[in-house]
Amino acid sequence: MSAKRPLTTRPPTITAVDGLRLFDDDAGGDLNLKQVALTLGVHYMTAYRYVRQGRLIALRYGTEWRVKRNDLDVFRAGRSPSNATDPPAGPGTPWDQRVTSCLLAGDETAAWKVIEAALAAGRSPTYCYLDMIAASLSSIGERWASGDADVAEQHLATAVATRLVARLGARFRRPGRSRGTVVFGAPTGEFHNLPIAIVADLVRLQGYDVLELGANVPTEAFVTSAARTPRLICVGIGITCLELLGSAQEVVDAVRAVDDTVPIVIGGLAMKDLGRTTLPGVTAVAGDGRDAVAIIESFASTRAIQRIV
Repeated sequence: MSAKRPLTTRPPTITAVDGLRLFDDDAGGDLNLKQVALTLGVHYMTAYRYVRQGRLIALRYGTEWRVKRNDLDVFRAGRSPSNATDPPAGPGTPWDQRVTSCLLAGDETAAWKVIEAALAAGRSPTYCYLDMIAASLSSIGERWASGDADVAEQHLATAVATRLVARLGARFRRPGRSRGTVVFGAPTGEFHNLPIAIVADLVRLQGYDVLELGANVPTEAFVTSAARTPRLICVGIGITCLELLGSAQEVVDAVRAVDDTVPIVIGGLAMKDLGRTTLPGVTAVAGDGRDAVAIIESFASTRAIQRIV
């Protein structure tokens, strides 16, 4: 993984292993990029490009990049001897790992290049949202939980990911007549906005308008938005932890009090933990972003038939 850490005030103890000088004290036995280039038999700038493209996991200490030996071994095992200079971006390319390295380094430019490379390789915008950005953030969250990443790295990665989502959304905004509108947000107490933004963009890709309310949304904002929205397809609620089920239920009850026919879909990590368990008044539970889009498509078809009838 790539991470930005301050240089220590005490210089690391240096030893020699296999003819290379290793930082085995403060740097934990890491190699600098010159040592990596020597090990791989490539130019220094080639090793640097591997890091910037997210192909080789590295840590950044001030202005210096360092690579753990086991990460280098993994990289070497995945490289083709016939194409040692520039590994191809084929179907098996670990795009999420590349993005993870860039997010942890706070390198938006490199992360965007990885996304553009994935798009050029035939990956869809949906894949970039869910299987690259969202998957990377999930991996970083797991690293934080296990102590392999600190809270500063997690927040830095989230900030960069937020900008990437905004760039993707602007690039693939679908023109033409709207297929209807979805009201979407996270209830009071839910401060994670990025999952809302990602799913909102996935829905927009299908030609719908989205009233994206964001995170920590008061219940009355859901109700007012739903009541004043023409051609409303559904109301979507996202939560990431089970402690917020009560807030979500409050939104459901309030919306149902003014409109008992509008479909309501709920999703997020909290609902993933519950499986397909639903809440009273909820029409459907989305397991992930793709599931949410499919559910909204079914709602749109049903609502269209009801309008015709």
